[in-house]
Amino acid sequence: MEEEKKPASDAPMHIEMPAKKKRNLTWLWILITAVVVGGGVAAFAYRGAIKDKIWPPKAEEETAIIDDTTTSSSGGTTSTSVDEGITWLTPRVKLADLGLFKATTHNADDPGAGYTGTDYYKVATTSDGGEIILAIVKVETMGTSDDFHHFLKKNGTYYWLSENSDTIGADGVNVYARTTSDTNSTFVIKSLQLDKTLTKGSTKLTQDTGASRVDSFASDTTAGDKVAETKWGDLYLLEGKDIDKSNGLAKVAQYYILCNDGQRIIYHPEATFRNDDGTLNITWSNSVGQNQKFSQIQTSGCGSSGGSYPLIVNESSLTSKSVVGSSSSGTKVYTVAESSDLAEFAYQVYLMDGMGDKASKSTMLADLGLLTIQDGYGNWAAYLNNKYMPAVECGKPVIYLYPTKTTEVSIKVGASITKSDPAYNNGWKVIASPSGLLSLAEKTYDSLFWEGTGFGEYPTITSGTIVESSRVAATISLQLATIGLNSKEISDFKEFWLPKMPMTPYTRLTWLTTEQMNTLAPLAVSPKPDSTIRVFLDFAGLSSKENISPQILPHYNRDGFTLVEWGGLLVK
Repeated sequence: MEEEKKPASDAPMHIEMPAKKKRNLTWLWILITAVVVGGGVAAFAYRGAIKDKIWPPKAEEETAIIDDTTTSSSGGTTSTSVDEGITWLTPRVKLADLGLFKATTHNADDPGAGYTGTDYYKVATTSDGGEIILAIVKVETMGTSDDFHHFLKKNGTYYWLSENSDTIGADGVNVYARTTSDTNSTFVIKSLQLDKTLTKGSTKLTQDTGASRVDSFASDTTAGDKVAETKWGDLYLLEGKDIDKSNGLAKVAQYYILCNDGQRIIYHPEATFRNDDGTLNITWSNSVGQNQKFSQIQTSGCGSSGGSYPLIVNESSLTSKSVVGSSSSGTKVYTVAESSDLAEFAYQVYLMDGMGDKASKSTMLADLGLLTIQDGYGNWAAYLNNKYMPAVECGKPVIYLYPTKTTEVSIKVGASITKSDPAYNNGWKVIASPSGLLSLAEKTYDSLFWEGTGFGEYPTITSGTIVESSRVAATISLQLATIGLNSKEISDFKEFWLPKMPMTPYTRLTWLTTEQMNTLAPLAVSPKPDSTIRVFLDFAGLSSKENISPQILPHYNRDGFTLVEWGGLLVK
């Protein structure tokens, strides 16, 4: 289970909610860490953020390609979107605040909404002496964190390019506005108008609208391996680290198009013959696969999955693969032998939730629990049969509120909530007293409870505490007190979580911090607490003591209006 929140201010509060909307979530790298649970192995998927933002002080001009066609990686030709008269800059030039946007009246329907400023970049020049300016508007609200706008600067006037800019208030939140009305609706930069989907062979790439363009905006020109040319820019495959315990067989990666203005537009790959319900529209040579449902291996904890998926990068490791079906275009679908390392890796992913009554590896493989498919760019993706896909949720996050005086408090959670008490109803609005007592609809509560999947990214687990299971209760008490929880909060936590601790000789305890929780499941809170303590337990049972970097726990003071939240990773 998991909970997380972010303090809000007495003024209109600004909350960044990683969400499943346009322009908001950073695509993050994922690392699956396998740990022994009750004699089995649990593979937990986590991610760390890809951030590549370097702003050199000077820019050198580079003329845009003006050829009508380019040769694609497959040997054919690809039409190129030509921006005639535009010279793109590499790297781009960071500018001072140009004052082209301003905050507007606070949106009362969303207490966390707010405009926090704009970053400006000179990204190109025009042949008649103009400049192309990219403005990245930072908006913190439930589901949106940035908008992109382009301007043409001519003779000191900034003309908003309506065809190359986001719509202000498109998500129903009008927290900022332009400061001028100068608009040009006929000047169109075609190379920045990318198609939503690209298809090559039996692979369809779909724009990942949940990926943050802010965190993908880069001043350098390339990262990863170029795999194809498109009319908007080159297509790259950017690979992350080897997934732990996969023996180098699997990596996480993302496809992206590097645009002329520095944006990396991320695309998620999918087989064209995979139906919306997960079944495969292929001719099965192994009838077991008929009507079965398959999905790419999920690589997140209780957060959202973003635009990534494991790649089998070592094709030589697939020597044991065997064909189980083929698409109408001839793309073959494979499984692997039970004895292969890849099969063991997939089985460990299946075991990650630690639940009983698990099928054996031989049963899973015979039931086509794992498939491998080569995409149109030559990379291999792993698919699990949905029956063997582990499920995890952020479990029973509990929120306590301690204002300095009786106060009406509004809270929204950046998560897909499956359970709540009191009823969430798109947010809570409660009367909170200094004692922590909460009133809502003539009922009283001592906390707010929710379960669900956070909109944000689950962090990579790199440290923790390994304890004998007989010492788990005492260690949890000590560590929560160190972080800043009081005796009631610690007692509530232990009452819920101790019965869920693994019955193994050792247990790993790792605490997600307030800052990590604010990324995983941000909270919009109004008025803003003076102090926020958010803690979340990621734990695993171990059959033997393992080496891990010791976690240095933060301590949070409880000054003024204090919000406290605890939770943990709940496997379903």
